[in-house]
Amino acid sequence: MICQAYKDLESSVKLLEYSLSKYKPFDPTVVYSYEDLEYYDSLSFRFEKAVEMFFSFFKTLELYLYGELSQTIRQRLQKMEKIGIINNLEDYMEAKLLRNKVVHAYLPEKLEEIYSTVEKLSKILLQDFDKIEKYIQEEIKC
Repeated sequence: MICQAYKDLESSVKLLEYSLSKYKPFDPTVVYSYEDLEYYDSLSFRFEKAVEMFFSFFKTLELYLYGELSQTIRQRLQKMEKIGIINNLEDYMEAKLLRNKVVHAYLPEKLEEIYSTVEKLSKILLQDFDKIEKYIQEEIKC
């Protein structure tokens, strides 16, 4: 179960990493073609999916390690911080909130800020994934 959750997370992280490698800041003064906008839609979707997969993985890992689930997301993230697989739980709280914003934002001036934050948080997720990968290899041995 934990190994499958890790593989699912890894797949979503790799897709996010690919989209991030093509990132160009969104410019609200530019009239983008549908093709150009498709990239930003893809980045948004992959960010949303990766955030959900991180939270799903954390839930599975918590159950695996402790045999029970925390009552709140914050408590779960504190446990992930404690075992050293994430740096800052606040980044994940922000990512969860941003994920909800991305779904409802279509005003160009808001999109500039949103995509900039998506880029920043995606880089943090990718860094933490490296720690997760090491933890899984050394501690869980998937």
